[in-house]
Amino acid sequence: NHIRDALNVCAPRIMALVRPVRVVLENLPENYFEEHELVYHPSDTAFGSRRVPFTRTLFIDSSDFRESDSPGYFRLAPNKTVGLNGVPYPITCTGVRRAADGSVSEVLCRYENEASVPKPKAYIQWVADSPQHGSPVRIDELRVYNPLFKHANPDEKSVTGGFMNDVSETSLEIIHGAVADIGLWDSIKRYAATDAGKKELNEQNVETLRFQFMRIGYFALDKDSSMPLSAIESDQIASTKLVMNRIVTLKEDAKKDA
Repeated sequence: NHIRDALNVCAPRIMALVRPVRVVLENLPENYFEEHELVYHPSDTAFGSRRVPFTRTLFIDSSDFRESDSPGYFRLAPNKTVGLNGVPYPITCTGVRRAADGSVSEVLCRYENEASVPKPKAYIQWVADSPQHGSPVRIDELRVYNPLFKHANPDEKSVTGGFMNDVSETSLEIIHGAVADIGLWDSIKRYAATDAGKKELNEQNVETLRFQFMRIGYFALDKDSSMPLSAIESDQIASTKLVMNRIVTLKEDAKKDA
């Protein structure tokens, strides 16, 4: 918890999606555009803010959508309404589109900007699909580090054969295709504009760049990232490679075996 406490103070908040799914707001025109201001830190104005695009097409995390609703589930499902972080009106799911293999390729929704609907019980993160505004920021590789062992104390008394037989097969998850809002790139550019940032980036030291991915965990850039200062200063994100490591989850796993 000491690590979480320290990161809570210094890490800007970013909306990120580990496994994004496309959402289409069918009642909006193709060229619909809004901007919403989101702060980087809810309790420290010194972090500043960024303005993120909001368009007819956006992404949410696949974990925030279910095709079958259930009691106690408050996120998106058919005929269900959910709030979007920083957006004044919620969205309601009206259907889905499917890929050839039967999986959901798009979630169809209605933007409730012309109706009076009850305040949603849940708000989720989202990222606009608006390349002309630099959104989404694509993360080339997301490394999610989970507990190395299945038990907290994998000794011979608790695990037959000792700790080598207790290594978890899911201790490292490597995910491709994750995305983030434009605040991730904006934060990197802000850092690159400082004397300290220039020095660190010229020396290829990027691990000091740390973020809180909202509702997911704390992450840092890995040294395997490619972050040329010239590319950042000229706003050429395509010339960079973002590799990010999870430092720690937002909360301790309540189900962790003690």
